[in-house]
Order: sequence, then structure tokens, then C-alpha cells
Amino acid sequence: MGRGLSIIQKRILSFVWKEKFVTSQDLLILLWPGAVVDKGRYAAAHSALSRSLSRLWWRGLIEYWQDKLSRYRTAITLTKEGGAVAESIISEESESG
Repeated sequence: MGRGLSIIQKRILSFVWKEKFVTSQDLLILLWPGAVVDKGRYAAAHSALSRSLSRLWWRGLIEYWQDKLSRYRTAITLTKEGGAVAESIISEESESG
């Protein structure tokens, strides 16, 4: 069910499934530990995260939550379809692990 998804996208879906409500900053720290320290690495990590989240959103797997004042996308939750894909990914990982 998780076919066609990158490793980063699969990790995002699994993490959000476990946590239910995740900020972009949480994902940056999870996926690129230490990247937030270095300005160049942070920019590259943020760009990769943004692309991954956009692709998941276009597939209808995640929903963005926005700050009402700034209108920035501040957090991510899974849609019903995203939850099903995440469960499938987690199941596949536990079977192969």
C-alpha cells in the first residue's frame, strides 16, 4: 500500500500515525538530527521536507493545520487514507524487522 513513497515519506507517515499531531519542526528533528544546527543543512533539510509533505498532501494522505494569525502551515495530521497507508507501512516494517 505504501508503494511509490520515498523512505522519508514513509517515515513521516509512520511518525505522524504514532504521534497523531506533528509539527514541521518535530519532523525536521526526527529526520535530520543535527541539521538544525548548520544553516546550510537546515535549508536543504527544510526543502526536502517541504517537497515530501507537498507530495503526501497531493496524494490526500496528510492534512495541514495552519496558524490563524500567520497562515503558515504549522502541523500535520493524517487523513483516513493516510492512516491506512501508515498502518500498512508499520505492518510491513514489523514483518520484515
